Amino acid sequence: MSVSTVSKALSNHANISNLTKERVHRLAREWNYVPNEAARHFKQNKSFTLGVVIPDLIDQFFVAAIRGVEEIAGKHKYQVIIAQSHEDAEKEEQIIKNLISNRVDGVIITISKNTNKTELFTQLEQNGIPVVFLTRSFGQPLFNNVTADNIYAGELATNYLYQLGHRRIAHLMGPKTLSTSHQRFEGYIKGLEKLKIGFDPGLLREVDFSEEQTHQAIKELLKIKNPPTAFFVFKTYVSLDAINYIKINHPKLLQKIDIIGFGNLPLIKYLDIKPKASLEENSYEMGLQSATLLMKLINNPADPGPPVSIKIPCELIIH
Repeated sequence: MSVSTVSKALSNHANISNLTKERVHRLAREWNYVPNEAARHFKQNKSFTLGVVIPDLIDQFFVAAIRGVEEIAGKHKYQVIIAQSHEDAEKEEQIIKNLISNRVDGVIITISKNTNKTELFTQLEQNGIPVVFLTRSFGQPLFNNVTADNIYAGELATNYLYQLGHRRIAHLMGPKTLSTSHQRFEGYIKGLEKLKIGFDPGLLREVDFSEEQTHQAIKELLKIKNPPTAFFVFKTYVSLDAINYIKINHPKLLQKIDIIGFGNLPLIKYLDIKPKASLEENSYEMGLQSATLLMKLINNPADPGPPVSIKIPCELIIH
């Protein structure tokens, strides 16, 4: 048989008879033949690999998002390479350079809290590797991104705390380098405006997601003359650090202070002391949408169009 006939038979091509397919497959099993996918990919000028760069796999948000990415990748017969930046911009840069060298076909990334340069991601696209930002992105709509509907979710959280009777609502904002931080802060401000509560700058603190900085922020806020009775924070892991600080240093306030953060983590149901509520970001859906958008960009390289921004609705989950 010719090489092309054997190749088509192994791929179960419709033009090849069942008898020929059966004979080829039988001999392939007998000889333990495995097709050389690397050679096939080289011929197609594709690696059939996606790179996914996240800050840390310890965050359950990213575990669920990756499941969504892998589901779409699998349907397109793509493999997924997962790399962790550990919130280190320099490590993130090295990962991106490695992905370019290994000729991945596309990248999904959640940038680190310290990332403030766009040049590397522009370089990705100049090398024909489309990129989609997951949950975190830059302030300018330069790149395709999939995020939660942060502004509306911020309003939801602020309004619910108000319904619980709170009027002194503090906000622990994420790093200012992230557009996500500004969007959640904007939602907080809009929520206050709708409730006709004046914004008090003294109730705002910026945190970098570290336990130490969260503890310091809570310590400062509880020392002011008219301290807050509720907190809307960047994410639920910050909520847990805040609760831990209050538990150790102000145990009598535990039942009086209510906290809401982004991320309805599965582990919450096992906690004795829980945040009052969490904002469900639907990270699995975000992963699905990110991978779907990326595959569209990969399959239409000649017509990428303007950057797309997809917002995933959030839901307030009361614990």
